[in-house]
Amino acid sequence: MALKVEALSKHFGDVNVLRDISFEMARGQSLSIMGPSGSGKSTLLHMLGTLDRPSSGLIEIGGQNPFALPELALAQFRNQGIGFVFQEHHLLPQYSVVENVLIPTLAFGKTSSDARDRARDLIDRVGLLHRIDHRPSELSGGERQRTAVARALINRPALLLCDEPTGSLDGVRAEEIADLIFELHREENNISICATHSTALAHRFERQFELRGGTCFEA
Repeated sequence: MALKVEALSKHFGDVNVLRDISFEMARGQSLSIMGPSGSGKSTLLHMLGTLDRPSSGLIEIGGQNPFALPELALAQFRNQGIGFVFQEHHLLPQYSVVENVLIPTLAFGKTSSDARDRARDLIDRVGLLHRIDHRPSELSGGERQRTAVARALINRPALLLCDEPTGSLDGVRAEEIADLIFELHREENNISICATHSTALAHRFERQFELRGGTCFEA
């Protein structure tokens, strides 16, 4: 699976947020994106994740232009092929850890026993097996974010997108989450892209981009 971005641009009215961004990535590669607030980091991730459409340019994921798909097919493509980890965990408070992890498997069919086994395995991998039946209110911030990482990987996505995944955590918890993301990235052999303000986190990625003036510069 490869990711291809060609002459990607995004504008809101007269404001050009991103312009002419091009790069390619192969499976197993990792990339960090830095830049000041408002530079377009989240906008770029949202387009890569098919949550927002580009104003112009091309995104291909595994040779497929997802924006050429009908809406239902696009939603299924996103669900099956792309995982998201955000700064805020966005867990559903009424559900347990295992139920939150399984939510992406419910979108297009009944959860299978294989999915339940994978959920349990991922929860074990993120060190929360003893919390598997706990609700988010009973977890620490780091535990909630670890649950979000497991949820992002439940469908074995080829593309993992992280938007400030450690931004709301203290130094120790932030390092734990970063270690976990890299460990699982190696195991899953996915393409991992992370937007961050943290220089220390950014430098752990194989490639580093900086957004300035709507344009990408590779370090």
